[in-house]
Amino acid sequence: MSEYQDHIRQSLDGTHHDPAEELGIDEMRWTPAPVSEPVTDEAMSDAAETAHALLDLAADAYLSLLNAVLGEGTHHMVASATTPHGELIEGQELTVIGDAVIINEEASMRVCAVIAAGMVGCATGGLVVRTFSPDRSEFVRGWKVRNLWLRPLTADAIQEAYSFHPETDEPLAPEPGVEFRQAERVPRPAQDQAETGDREASRTAPRDNRPQNRRN
Repeated sequence: MSEYQDHIRQSLDGTHHDPAEELGIDEMRWTPAPVSEPVTDEAMSDAAETAHALLDLAADAYLSLLNAVLGEGTHHMVASATTPHGELIEGQELTVIGDAVIINEEASMRVCAVIAAGMVGCATGGLVVRTFSPDRSEFVRGWKVRNLWLRPLTADAIQEAYSFHPETDEPLAPEPGVEFRQAERVPRPAQDQAETGDREASRTAPRDNRPQNRRN
């Protein structure tokens, strides 16, 4: 069983812990691998721009998940990323009531940072959300970080992560009352708006039959 599945299982069992509490925030920071040649200012600038771009993408995905997918209820969220520098894991709890979201901003930033780490080409990542809804139902969904976005996992894929003991790999009996659901698609706001606008324009605008060189 992968370490990612182990972390998922711990979150379900309620034994997940925050590495920051044990190690401290400074020890969780990545340490650059030693290099044989000095790093140029241009390379540092390019790396910083890439990091900012990935953080922006991760924040967009996170906010889109909150606004369009999660729904009402209390949500336990665990983000993880496997990188060349080690494993990163962050968790948070948030509650959605109507249009209001009760959230810890610092925890959200840390979750976004882990999602961004999973977007790096040499890394992998994922996000698992266990939801306690107002109707008392309890269900789990998951997303994989792929192609710079959160991609939904099937119910079977997320259930498989909870079906084996994290240490012995022995099969586990299903947990009573917990449903594993197909995750929803996380929309890309800018892209979806552009596509919607194009579709609306194609339905409402008259077709332009003029030659190409006569069009405005």
